[in-house]
Amino acid sequence: MNSIKNQVEHVLHEGENIIECLTCSLVAHYCLAPHAGFFAATNKRLLFYGIPVSETNKELVEEFSYSNITSIEEKRGITGKHIHMYYNQDFYKFQQIQGMNMFDFLVAVKEKMCMFTASAKERYPVR
Repeated sequence: MNSIKNQVEHVLHEGENIIECLTCSLVAHYCLAPHAGFFAATNKRLLFYGIPVSETNKELVEEFSYSNITSIEEKRGITGKHIHMYYNQDFYKFQQIQGMNMFDFLVAVKEKMCMFTASAKERYPVR
């Protein structure tokens, strides 16, 4: 986890800590080829840090606020387990997950989603 934190540390906000992290590839609506990187659940947001493939390519950084995640769940396919996430009406697929515990990651994310959603509902109750 320390080696991952060292690579991702420069994109973390002040006071932000990594809770759980997966090594995986991202497939999103804007790219056809999977992009390898780290999918980190922090105390403030979800963060995908794509590893630059060469010096000419910049790193890919995608951030997802917990309150805008519509759904996130584990799926099983022919090539193994995937995470499917809907965020602001867009679909994101995290695949080729390696060496980390996906169950703990999803539990941490869902806990944060509940915290951020509950706090918004408490601040703006429906009457």
